[in-house]
Amino acid sequence: MTHDHDALFRRTFSDPLHAAALLREILPPALVAVIDWTTLTLVPGSFVDESLRDRHTDLLFSAEAAGQTILIYVVLEHKSFSDRFTALQVLGYTVRVLERYREQHPETTTLPPVVSVVVHHGKRGWQAPRTVLDLIALDSFPPAVQKVLAPLQPNLHFLLDDLAVVPESRLRGRKTTPQGTLTLLALQFVRDAANQDPVAFAERWLPLWRALWADLDSKFGLISLLSYLAIQLEAPKERFRVAVARIHDENETMGKTIAQQWLDEGLSKGKAELLLRQIHRRFGPVTPQVEAKVRAADIDTQDVWGDRILTAATLDELFA
Repeated sequence: MTHDHDALFRRTFSDPLHAAALLREILPPALVAVIDWTTLTLVPGSFVDESLRDRHTDLLFSAEAAGQTILIYVVLEHKSFSDRFTALQVLGYTVRVLERYREQHPETTTLPPVVSVVVHHGKRGWQAPRTVLDLIALDSFPPAVQKVLAPLQPNLHFLLDDLAVVPESRLRGRKTTPQGTLTLLALQFVRDAANQDPVAFAERWLPLWRALWADLDSKFGLISLLSYLAIQLEAPKERFRVAVARIHDENETMGKTIAQQWLDEGLSKGKAELLLRQIHRRFGPVTPQVEAKVRAADIDTQDVWGDRILTAATLDELFA
């Protein structure tokens, strides 16, 4: 379900507010100190090959640092295991970043520095090389020849945020935004938890959920997280309602009403994404009409279609 991880990561960290808090945790302190974080801006577009989109999601940011432009390129590694050639792939993406910069600034005689960051979430810690040079076979050459060859090779070193080896307590204690922290926790701990109860995750990260709920601008983030949980967890909607009741003050009528609306919206979005993916696998490319029909349906109807798609032979039979 790499599309779900992609969507959640993008929805949260395409916002410079959440991205800045994350990057401050990852970048070296000396670099953090010289970046003007008020200038951090998302640069639209993607540099990932279509064939690699099931592995990588990318975000590019621009900022001012020490009086000049710096580019920060963030790649989310989808796979639960580390890909040996990620460093080479990120090098290719980074070259494209610089090529586009040159196209957009034809008068330039220099290129901005690019800092590449890989965020990895998976079952095991990162084990692949973090530089391109480590992938190049130089060991069979005499040391003197290795010394000559090494500087002649293309190279890139990326910074790594390996969520798989960060203790949950430390992840919760990061100075990121509540939405950013919950996104990282969900990516690392919810992806393989299909049989778990959403109430358990509400209880587990309750202070963060409540901090997000208390933010007047949190609707988009809360719905994104609920949508992700709806796709990943095989739980009835009643359990999601109990989970949301724990997050807000269930004795507050207005809070309960708003929470129910947000929950229904999040569940509906999540179920729609899952159903559309299943339709694509069963019947081929999804038409705009079918997508609109699925997204417009209420939760109960989406549940009926979700059960029926296991046996339906045609789209007409699915929607009958």
